[in-house]
Amino acid sequence: MNNDLSVVPITPNLGFEIKKQEIKTKIIDRLTELKLLDGKFKNNQDVLLLICNITEFLVQDKKINKKELVLDIFTSIYNNPNDRSIIDANIEFLHSNKAIKKLSKFYLFCVSAYEYLFKSKKKG
Repeated sequence: MNNDLSVVPITPNLGFEIKKQEIKTKIIDRLTELKLLDGKFKNNQDVLLLICNITEFLVQDKKINKKELVLDIFTSIYNNPNDRSIIDANIEFLHSNKAIKKLSKFYLFCVSAYEYLFKSKKKG
């Protein structure tokens, strides 16, 4: 008998929550990789902008509330739910000043082409 549990279907609502958790995990992993989880970064606008831009890049589903996701990530990393309204206002400020940007498909193509042409040849 096959014990592969991936064949058991999940409901759309549960799939939606799983997708949000995957995005949250990727963002936290990226911040860990950049060593930005220290408490001294909790009021840093650049870190908040980075989290917003990564969220903008990763979230494709229109049903996912990006702002709530960023707030959840920020409060879970820096353990300060009291600053949620301040972070919310900062996100609104960044958004209204068009600081939060999605990477263009052309830019992604150029980066991929560069990596294909120059990074893969160094391995051999």
